Amino acid sequence: MKKLLIITLLSISILSCKKDYLIPESEIPDWLKSQIKVSEQKIKEDPSKMPAYGAWVRFNWKNDYYFEYSNPLSSYIGGPISFDGDTLKISDPLLMDYSKEKCCMRYVWKGPGFKDYFSPY
Repeated sequence: MKKLLIITLLSISILSCKKDYLIPESEIPDWLKSQIKVSEQKIKEDPSKMPAYGAWVRFNWKNDYYFEYSNPLSSYIGGPISFDGDTLKISDPLLMDYSKEKCCMRYVWKGPGFKDYFSPY
């Protein structure tokens, strides 16, 4: 009974967060909307999968938006991605400037299990 209740509540939370962006949809690039749809589908298929514990965040840097994926349970380390879909790779010398100068963090989307325990922001 307890397990059924947990699954039901988790399912309701997943359905209620679908397309529930935390910034205006017009400020989200198409490539990121596609990524979020994939994550939502994976969560729908199995709420215990890693995307349920992740989030996309947005920063301002040099008059542009950059997006990062955050998942405290994952060891994934990806570079920030510009609005146009260009990634700043770890070897990119601009990455240090970005890390020091980025500002104005906003959540774009959060999985239903996301907890911001380890946020460096």
